[in-house]
Amino acid sequence: MIRTTLTTAALALAALAAPALADSTKAYCTLAWHDETVQKLHMAVPRIEGPCDFSQYQGNVYVDDFNYYKFAFPSAEQGKTYERDNREEGISFTREGRYTLNVFWEKPAREPGGY
Repeated sequence: MIRTTLTTAALALAALAAPALADSTKAYCTLAWHDETVQKLHMAVPRIEGPCDFSQYQGNVYVDDFNYYKFAFPSAEQGKTYERDNREEGISFTREGRYTLNVFWEKPAREPGGY
């Protein structure tokens, strides 16, 4: 009986000590500053793009290593401070009046003559 109790307690403690794993992947991001932000900050480059790291844990999203930018989108703030749009090719996050961040699972192909 004591041996079973100790084993159960040891397994429970080990489960608590294990780190929580997030879904993580390499992705491709585009960041488009909205007109209000470009004008307010006198920005010369209203859009950037490049590789990024995407991770998600319990609905909370983190985008790291994107041209020195890091973003956090807590699930509790969705619909309040940002809007999230899930699509087959990726996810977009919009903070109205500030920026839209697009996360693509693969780098999008450019249209001939397009951006």
